[in-house]
Amino acid sequence: MDVYVARQAIFNINKEVIAYELLFRNSNINKFIAIENSNPTLNVIRNSFSVIGFDKVTEGKRAFINFDGELIKLGLIEAFPKDCIAIEVLETVNPDSTIIECCRRLKEKGYIIALDDFEYNKEFDELIKYVDIIKVDFLLTKGKERKEIMYRIKNKNIKFLAEKVETEEDYKEAVGYGYSYFQGYFFCKPVIISGKD
Repeated sequence: MDVYVARQAIFNINKEVIAYELLFRNSNINKFIAIENSNPTLNVIRNSFSVIGFDKVTEGKRAFINFDGELIKLGLIEAFPKDCIAIEVLETVNPDSTIIECCRRLKEKGYIIALDDFEYNKEFDELIKYVDIIKVDFLLTKGKERKEIMYRIKNKNIKFLAEKVETEEDYKEAVGYGYSYFQGYFFCKPVIISGKD
């Protein structure tokens, strides 16, 4: 049986690939198609680590992997070396006390934590204390909001990643605002990698 995973490169300000976000795919069609009763993150982890091979998928770079609240609470993350993954906390995660404690523990152990598709809400203030990267969706966040979101965050050690950067104008705007990392179709589309299970 063929298995699939997609990766989309994450670039630094010099347009060098520094990591890949790993994305769920269940065929060679390059878009997310949900499967009933299946967790996309578990499929990505299984296909990347067990079937295809993590080094083949990431070429030795760090992998950004989406985690929902349930998987964060399960402690599954700690089964993986801290230097090979970054935890993307999905925007659907409720930052309750259990999630905050899990992220605090992961941060103390040296894991990189990113908030995905971030839109500022004060209920995230406590969680943000343990976050390294905030991803701002440039298709959802427009104009001056792209800059203002950076000023609302009190933790000055946080780096910002502009995602869904579609044009050179978006890229230049993000650079001008002080974003550190970039991802989107302006640079490249996700690439599908397959293997045999």
